[in-house]
Amino acid sequence: MKLAILITNPNHHLELTIDAAKQIKAKGHQVTYVSLCELRRMASPEEIFISEGIEYVKFASLPQNLKPSSGKKALGNSDSLVRTLVRMIFWFWRVKPFIKKSLSGVDKVLLLNDAAFPGDRICKWLKRKSIPFYLMQEGIRFPLPNEAEVKYGGNGAVKVMAWGERSVKHFRPIAAQGTEVVVTGSPRFNKFLADIEPRLMRDGNQKVLGIFTNPIDDQGFCSSQAKLELFEQFVMRAASQLKSMDAQLGIKCHPREDIKEYLIVANKYFPAVELPKSIVEAILAVDAGVIMASTVGLELLGAKRKIAQLEIPNYGYVFDYHESADVLTIPMEGDFDLSVLFGGQAEISYFYEHIAIGDAAQKITSVLTE
Repeated sequence: MKLAILITNPNHHLELTIDAAKQIKAKGHQVTYVSLCELRRMASPEEIFISEGIEYVKFASLPQNLKPSSGKKALGNSDSLVRTLVRMIFWFWRVKPFIKKSLSGVDKVLLLNDAAFPGDRICKWLKRKSIPFYLMQEGIRFPLPNEAEVKYGGNGAVKVMAWGERSVKHFRPIAAQGTEVVVTGSPRFNKFLADIEPRLMRDGNQKVLGIFTNPIDDQGFCSSQAKLELFEQFVMRAASQLKSMDAQLGIKCHPREDIKEYLIVANKYFPAVELPKSIVEAILAVDAGVIMASTVGLELLGAKRKIAQLEIPNYGYVFDYHESADVLTIPMEGDFDLSVLFGGQAEISYFYEHIAIGDAAQKITSVLTE
């Protein structure tokens, strides 16, 4: 069997797939990574591919004047005319020729996004060529304002590999006819839990609250300015509580975001520092975390850190975090008590409803080689 693994992110996409890729290769199959990371203005993880002895091809780097999505400039919603035209031109001009050449002769394809460009168009091309493809869940799933007509998980994969039972309930109504939704767990979370287990207890007497941001502007929930205003309003309202608790404030932003913007805003109200760039180190450096709408909430809970979630204007509390007893909701208006986040570890049962126990890479290998 010749398997191609398509990735657009050199970090979590690789973490989700590399162990299964090595196991599949060890069984005598040919595995090739097809990296579109450069399309997202990120470097392909070539050193890892080489060190692991895994074949790869990568998309050519884009010209310097072409910028990645940053939330500060938009082409409109996913169905806007301008965005549709730009993507169509880029698909035929650059992406399709690369995909056609890179996937020549493959038997199966594994990808991590079947809805966002260029994954949506790649899936259409694969279906026309009768090449079976499989989808591995890349993050928590919830409806996005700028989501295309075809929902994530609904583009006709042979199987959707979900992290846990809660994800299965999300995917089954969305999946196309003939698509099977199976639970495999998450190799990334397997490694994450192994990395943090010996270090769950944080050293130091001073309480540390971390704010873990993500590009909710790119997701379509608001503008870049509105995102910063949401952050600012929280820090301004939380400052007196942090001072009374003698707590430290740390900030960890998404790689596509500018930490300087957040630090400038936060320091108007309360001294703030940048948390380590490694998500593991950042989580271990805090006692509790504040989130917007990202997978980092599960990572914090998996590390037994309680979390608070900011209400997003017009959208409320995104995802089902609020169903956990260890989540404090922060309303746009009204009081909240940050002290409940400290003094005890998060209960883990909610986490395991989302992340299945077991060797996820082995389960993924079985799905792809059956």
